[in-house]
Amino acid sequence: MAKKQENEAKETLVDTIAKNIKLDIIRQELHPGQRIQAKELANKYGTSETPVKLALNRLLSEQVVENFPRQGMQIKAMNEEDAKEIFSLRLMMDLYYTKEIIEAVQLNKLLRVALADNVNKHLEVIKRYADHNNVELYMENYMLDNEFHELYLKCSGNKKLVDLYHSVNPFMYSNYIFKKQSSEKDISGVVEHQEIIQAIFDKDEERLRHWLRVHNNNAVRSIDVIMKTDRIM
Repeated sequence: MAKKQENEAKETLVDTIAKNIKLDIIRQELHPGQRIQAKELANKYGTSETPVKLALNRLLSEQVVENFPRQGMQIKAMNEEDAKEIFSLRLMMDLYYTKEIIEAVQLNKLLRVALADNVNKHLEVIKRYADHNNVELYMENYMLDNEFHELYLKCSGNKKLVDLYHSVNPFMYSNYIFKKQSSEKDISGVVEHQEIIQAIFDKDEERLRHWLRVHNNNAVRSIDVIMKTDRIM
């Protein structure tokens, strides 16, 4: 029993460290391409190296960090072409099972409720974030966005598809727009989620595919413009 409690406590610490690393990336205290060492992070977060290494391994699987032989770990580097490839793959996954997703949501009330609840909560959070521009609220915004797309793909009934989604998690690109995108653009992204689920509820596959493309293309365009502008500045 004591061993189980110890493992749960350790897991909670790993969760906290992984979140703190992500928050430091959003705050730009850790930069894309920057080398990182477990010892330095352990000192920063006031913990031992073991949970830091576990957190880094988790972020490695999420492609938030990269590991290079004989060089160690670094925050994942970014470029416009990688962003386009990631979101192109995301769009392909979103479009592949539209018929099955519409059917599943019509038959399963829990799926309908989960999608609607996610969007309603997301709108509340994004409006508070627009007013305060707070990094914690931004992280909550990101998590709700991630949850929405995961829920959507779970409606396909294809576990491999959901696993693939996890492997192309676009955290590095999504967080890059923190404080750089207008609040109107932030809100419009969640409104696009509303349009997606309304098309599902209305059993309108053509409209669903339209809004999936709009949502994906808008995300790519925002990231592309911001990255190019930053490079010039």
